[in-house]
Amino acid sequence: IAKFSLDLQGLSGAIVDPEIAAGSARLQAMLMRSPAVRIEGGTDQILRNIISERVLGLPEDMRADKGIPFNKIPSGN
Repeated sequence: IAKFSLDLQGLSGAIVDPEIAAGSARLQAMLMRSPAVRIEGGTDQILRNIISERVLGLPEDMRADKGIPFNKIPSGN
Protein backbone atom coordinates (compact mmCIF):
# COMPACT_ATOMS: atom_id res chain seq x y z
CA ILE A 1 0.00 0.00 0.00
CA ALA A 2 2.85 2.37 0.85
CA LYS A 3 4.55 1.71 -2.51
CA PHE A 4 1.30 2.34 -4.38
CA SER A 5 0.73 5.58 -2.44
CA LEU A 6 4.25 6.79 -3.20
CA ASP A 7 3.79 5.92 -6.88
CA LEU A 8 0.62 8.01 -6.95
CA GLN A 9 2.51 10.99 -5.50
CA GLY A 10 5.06 10.92 -8.29
CA LEU A 11 8.33 12.77 -7.62
CA SER A 12 6.97 14.39 -4.47
CA GLY A 13 6.77 10.89 -2.98
CA ALA A 14 10.57 10.79 -2.97
CA ILE A 15 10.77 13.61 -0.39
CA VAL A 16 11.77 12.15 2.97
CA ASP A 17 12.00 15.36 5.03
CA PRO A 18 8.99 15.44 7.40
CA GLU A 19 9.14 19.26 7.57
CA ILE A 20 8.54 19.53 3.82
CA ALA A 21 6.17 16.61 3.24
CA ALA A 22 5.00 14.86 6.40
CA GLY A 23 2.82 12.36 4.54
CA SER A 24 5.56 11.33 2.14
CA ALA A 25 8.05 10.86 4.97
CA ARG A 26 5.60 8.59 6.79
CA LEU A 27 5.00 6.55 3.64
CA GLN A 28 8.75 6.28 3.00
CA ALA A 29 9.23 4.93 6.53
CA MET A 30 6.40 2.42 6.02
CA LEU A 31 7.87 1.29 2.71
CA MET A 32 11.36 0.81 4.13
CA ARG A 33 10.06 -1.06 7.20
CA SER A 34 7.62 -3.41 5.43
CA PRO A 35 10.12 -6.17 4.46
CA ALA A 36 11.40 -6.32 8.04
CA VAL A 37 7.92 -6.92 9.43
CA ARG A 38 7.55 -10.12 7.40
CA ILE A 39 11.04 -11.33 8.26
CA GLU A 40 10.73 -10.67 12.00
CA GLY A 41 7.87 -13.08 12.43
CA GLY A 42 9.47 -15.77 10.26
CA THR A 43 6.50 -15.65 7.90
CA ASP A 44 8.58 -16.09 4.75
CA GLN A 45 10.43 -19.12 6.11
CA ILE A 46 7.23 -20.76 7.37
CA LEU A 47 5.52 -20.30 4.01
CA ARG A 48 8.55 -21.70 2.18
CA ASN A 49 8.46 -24.77 4.41
CA ILE A 50 4.74 -25.28 3.80
CA ILE A 51 5.14 -24.96 0.02
CA SER A 52 8.17 -27.26 -0.07
CA GLU A 53 6.58 -29.97 2.09
CA ARG A 54 2.93 -29.89 1.02
CA VAL A 55 3.07 -28.70 -2.58
CA LEU A 56 6.43 -29.95 -3.83
CA GLY A 57 6.47 -33.08 -1.67
CA LEU A 58 9.96 -32.46 -0.30
CA PRO A 59 10.96 -34.08 3.02
CA GLU A 60 10.27 -32.21 6.25
CA ASP A 61 12.99 -30.29 8.08
CA MET A 62 14.75 -32.23 10.82
CA ARG A 63 13.28 -31.29 14.20
CA ALA A 64 14.98 -32.31 17.42
CA ASP A 65 11.82 -31.56 19.41
CA LYS A 66 9.44 -33.71 17.35
CA GLY A 67 7.32 -35.92 19.58
CA ILE A 68 8.31 -34.09 22.77
CA PRO A 69 5.61 -32.21 24.76
CA PHE A 70 6.07 -28.44 24.68
CA ASN A 71 6.64 -28.18 28.43
CA LYS A 72 9.48 -30.75 28.21
CA ILE A 73 11.46 -28.90 25.52
CA PRO A 74 14.71 -27.53 27.00
CA SER A 75 14.93 -23.75 27.04
CA GLY A 76 17.44 -21.13 28.09
CA ASN A 77 15.48 -20.17 31.21
